[in-house]
Parts: sequence; structure tokens; C-alpha cells
Amino acid sequence: MALRSRHKGHDKYKSRITNLFNVYDNVSDPAEQAHNAKYLAVLVSGYLEQAIKELLLHYTFQGARPQISRYIEETWPISRNMNTQNINDILGQFNSKWSEDFLYWLEQDDNRKSNINSIVRWRNGIAHGQESNTTGVTLVSVRNAFSTIGDLVSFIDGKVKS
Repeated sequence: MALRSRHKGHDKYKSRITNLFNVYDNVSDPAEQAHNAKYLAVLVSGYLEQAIKELLLHYTFQGARPQISRYIEETWPISRNMNTQNINDILGQFNSKWSEDFLYWLEQDDNRKSNINSIVRWRNGIAHGQESNTTGVTLVSVRNAFSTIGDLVSFIDGKVKS
């Protein structure tokens, strides 16, 4: 099972993004800042997808029979827009209480849902060349989304460990 060796790979991904933010903070050219923000938006969205996938698949390896774990790993969608609705659906498929707790977690801060959905929407706009869908993509807005996503990953990590 290849996933076992990749568990916590999202931590390396998160460190890479953090380092890029530190590098890009020193860029003064507005056009370069805008380009860097879009690049980071794509990376942050990828981090969101990978971290959720790793955490939930690792969870299946901890308690399920190998055949079931393998089935879940093999049938996991290659790519899935991890907006809040899809995250809620996935969590609910694992445990309905996790879904309820996630919705409550979202309600505790008005920016959480917006930050998560924005990063996914921006990534899709960037990937599909729809520049009109990327207004608001700045280093600050992407950093805010990254912070929220880091909190979300911690939240899910806590759920799968309890």
C-alpha cells in the first residue's frame, strides 16, 4: 500500500508553500506578485486535495481490512474540487458526525467557507484560462485561504485520530 509511506507527505507540501510565501513576500513588482499569487492559489488548492485524501485514506488503513482499504484508495477520484460541499459529502460518507462537526466548524468563522471555496474557484479559473474568475487573487487573499486550509487539515486530522 503506497499510501502508508506517503502519509504526512502533505506536511512537506505545506512547508514548500510556506517557503514560497516567504520568498514572494519580497517581490515588489505588481505583475510578478499577481503571477505568484495565482501560482500559489493552484498549489494551495492542490495541498487541500492531497491533505484530505492522505488523512482519510490513512484512516482507512488504520482500521479497515486491507481489501477495503485498497478498494477505497483505488476508487478515490483522481481529482475532485474540494469545495466545502464536496468536503462535507466526503466526511459524511466516512462518518455522519464528522460532517456535522465540519458544518459547525465552518459556522464558527464566516471566512472559512469563503476562503476554501475561493481557492478552489480561483484554481479552476486559472487552470481554464478564465482570468475574469481570478479577481481577488492576491498574496494576502491566498495566504488567508492557506491559513484556513491549514486549520481545516488540523480539524480533519483530529477527527481521524479520535
